[in-house]
Amino acid sequence: MSEYVKEITQADFEAEVAKSSLPVILDFFSTECPPCEALAPKFDAVAEQFAGKARFLKIFRQGNKDLASRLGVTGSPTLLFFKGGAEQGERMSGEEIKRTAIKAQIESLLGA
Repeated sequence: MSEYVKEITQADFEAEVAKSSLPVILDFFSTECPPCEALAPKFDAVAEQFAGKARFLKIFRQGNKDLASRLGVTGSPTLLFFKGGAEQGERMSGEEIKRTAIKAQIESLLGA
C-alpha cells in the first residue's frame, strides 16, 4: 500500500468517508484475492496522481461485514465513490477494473 492509500475499518467510516471534504474512493478488498492483488498497483498509482484532490481508502471486506452489508458490497474488489458523504457514480468490481476507468470516474467527481 502506498503512502497515498489508507486502510480503515467500519469504525472509521463516518469520520473518514461521510465527513470528508474531499471525494473518497473506497476499495473493499479481500486477502488471497488475485483480482484484489491485480487492482492494488493501479489503485496506488491513481491515488498518487490525485493526491490532495481525493482520498483513497481500503477496507477489508470480511473484517467489516456489517459495513459491507449496509453498503450492499458482496464481492471483492469493489470500488465505491463518495462525494459529500454520499455514494456517486458507478461502482466498479471484479477483475477487469481498468486504471483509465477509475481515473475517469474520479475526474467526473472532481468536475474536471
